[in-house]
Amino acid sequence: MSKKFWMSIVLVGLLVVVAGIAGAMEYKEAPMLADMVKAGDIPPLEERLPAPEDIMVVPVVDSIGQYGGTWHRSFTGIKDFHAWGRINYEPMLRWPRNPKDPVQPGIAKAWEWSEDGKELTLFLRKGVKWSDGAPFSVDDIIFWWEAIEKDTNITAVPHREWIVNGTPMELEKIDDLTIKLKFAGPNGMVETLGLAFHGNQWPLGFERFGFFAPKHYLEQFHPKYNTEFSDYTVFEEKAFDYNLERPVITPWKLVKWEAGGTELVLKRNPYYWKVDPEGNQLPYIDTVHFALVENSEAINLLAIAGKIDMQNRRIDLAKWQVYQENAEKGGYHMSLWNLARASAVSFFPNQSYSDPKYRELMQNFKFRQALSLAMDRDLMNEVSWLGQGSPRNITVVPDCPLYIPELEEYMAEYAPDKAKALLDEIGLPVGSDGFRTFTDGSPVELVVETHFMSGAELDTLQLAVENWQAIGLKTALKTMQRDIYWPRASGNEVMIGVWTTDRGLTPMIDPIYQFPVDERSWFAPAFGIWYKTMGAQGEEPTADFKKAMDLYDQYKSTPDSAKQVEIGKEIVRLGTESLWAIQTNGLQPGPVVVKDNFKNVIEEGFTADWLIMAPGTQDPCHYYIEQ
Repeated sequence: MSKKFWMSIVLVGLLVVVAGIAGAMEYKEAPMLADMVKAGDIPPLEERLPAPEDIMVVPVVDSIGQYGGTWHRSFTGIKDFHAWGRINYEPMLRWPRNPKDPVQPGIAKAWEWSEDGKELTLFLRKGVKWSDGAPFSVDDIIFWWEAIEKDTNITAVPHREWIVNGTPMELEKIDDLTIKLKFAGPNGMVETLGLAFHGNQWPLGFERFGFFAPKHYLEQFHPKYNTEFSDYTVFEEKAFDYNLERPVITPWKLVKWEAGGTELVLKRNPYYWKVDPEGNQLPYIDTVHFALVENSEAINLLAIAGKIDMQNRRIDLAKWQVYQENAEKGGYHMSLWNLARASAVSFFPNQSYSDPKYRELMQNFKFRQALSLAMDRDLMNEVSWLGQGSPRNITVVPDCPLYIPELEEYMAEYAPDKAKALLDEIGLPVGSDGFRTFTDGSPVELVVETHFMSGAELDTLQLAVENWQAIGLKTALKTMQRDIYWPRASGNEVMIGVWTTDRGLTPMIDPIYQFPVDERSWFAPAFGIWYKTMGAQGEEPTADFKKAMDLYDQYKSTPDSAKQVEIGKEIVRLGTESLWAIQTNGLQPGPVVVKDNFKNVIEEGFTADWLIMAPGTQDPCHYYIEQ
């Protein structure tokens, strides 16, 4: 019997205990929902919750909460989807509060692997309902697979976690609550990448991945189910997370958003399928309100003024002193979370850039060495991060099993003279104006593009530009909104891209910073598309990238965790020593603003990361506002 099979058995055992507790409870609901029941607007609570043995009980961090109130937050616009998407984290399996623990039950209460690692059976909770009261079943998974993931009008090719040996998975419906996933070989990526990270309702904003979708609602707009529609325009609009009509299974449902508006509002979902240990249906909080502002600076101004109840997203560590000075007046306090952020600001010289002259330059290892050695990371740390970071050049954090200590500061020393010598070696002479030229006399003009428009990240970028100018590299820095930057970088239009190297705790789940895995690997997006589409699109990579791709294919195909660590370290070493992504400073703590009456937040010892959908792993449904 496989290790994963035993793990499933243990989890099933734990669920039986929890189910016993849930089955003995007397269930209670929020006053606003009780009023809706009295008015005949929704059914009684017992008809809205799952079967007692399948209700999910959420343990509290500090205390049983109180119903009511509005959670005030802020965001910068439609592209800032994760400002509200992450607090609604609700996948098939879920990351635990402690990211070092294995994945936990979610919508699926249990799962079971076959001995050969080729088949995974999921057991869903009985009685889970969409926010419109329709039952959730395996048909919603099958609809996503057949009508979305396999429909080339929507998804070019299925995501990599669903493909083994070039063959997409097959689904077998056992009954309404049991489904079997069948693969052409062992699949080591399904539980983590497929069901905990990508296992949400499709499309998760602009990410365009998921594992289920409301068939009863969306099939009426799908051209293959309704011939009244000749294209997918309406279907995409109806499936999109910003559609107010779209049914969800999350704690809160979007009820107000419009283009040109100033706010986004979520309301509690009457059919939410979780309770606290005393049987109170969650969430505790009635409403989540997001003030729409122009940029991160405006978010910080709101938070400093006490206008935000709890938020970590876009809260600026550089303003720590200002926050502390205004905390008592604003009725809040500050906390620090650990971040699985290998580097707050990372540079991605684009090795698949369309201009052949600059492509050759970016592919030159000595040139990338020069860029790295020219940067004064210690100065960046002091100026941008108040000394809270660590100069480094590896793409993972120390708690990661793939961490290689001797690569922590690889090519991270400040050595501008070495950088100049390297540029001389590769034939970039200094012109009469003090800046480098190509051998044909044309100027070398680097362009760095970024979505960072303020804060410590922008300070770091400006210092890097100064460092590169100082070794003779004329460099322009272009800042823009995320919704402009993202498609440019993914479209292979950016010479040197910029982002944060997050997911440093579990980098192989979505290894976009390790090698070109898809269009989001901005150090070679065209090569990433080649890998993603199995050579059908994009451009064939160079040999070094191909080696990393081959290693990752081995990683994905083994269920042996020790073997995965061995292979993963080889990939991390290859990428770090090749300087595919150039890091600056990382391991900075993440500031969190918390109102004094906002409860059940894990304030210490919590590790946040994009990949684990923080703060969603804290179960925001059980946050509450003390009256």
